[in-house]
Amino acid sequence: MGKDAKIIIEAALYAAGRPLSIEQIAEIAKIDNLEYADELVRQLVREYGERSSSLEIVALPGNKYVLQLKASYSNKISNVASRGLLSLGELKTLAYIALKQPIEQSKVAKIRGSHSYKHVKKLEELGFLKFERAGRTKIFQTTEMFADYFGFDHEPRRLKQQLRWRIRKESIQTNLDTHTEAPEEP
Repeated sequence: MGKDAKIIIEAALYAAGRPLSIEQIAEIAKIDNLEYADELVRQLVREYGERSSSLEIVALPGNKYVLQLKASYSNKISNVASRGLLSLGELKTLAYIALKQPIEQSKVAKIRGSHSYKHVKKLEELGFLKFERAGRTKIFQTTEMFADYFGFDHEPRRLKQQLRWRIRKESIQTNLDTHTEAPEEP
């Protein structure tokens, strides 16, 4: 059962394309014991860590796991990667809301432009944003699904810190890639 269950867990993490809770993983692999399911996932985490691979299984807060491309490979394969779930504009709008939350829709539109209304609508439909009404305006915040999907903490203050760190890290990596790929001048 162990080897088959582990293969099913790996397939589920791959096919989901998003974080799965240990309960979801156990249900998919038809495992009654959550501790056993967790041990199998941890074995997969170790196996991926030991091999030279572009993929990794990451443990997330809330006892969730995700199979993902290692960040160091994202820029190298961007020209062959299929279009992502979100456009660059939608990602920028989502990042802005995540960093400034809770934030009024009018402030989002002022900074991100009128196209942000379409972005927000899609982000709500995908479950990344929630809102509360305050008179005639909406006040936006990210959801637990946003945190899980992108591997952030659910607590807003820590989520903002993690997002800032990730943005800085990507900016530094992009600058390094740009400078290392350019020919050296004499």
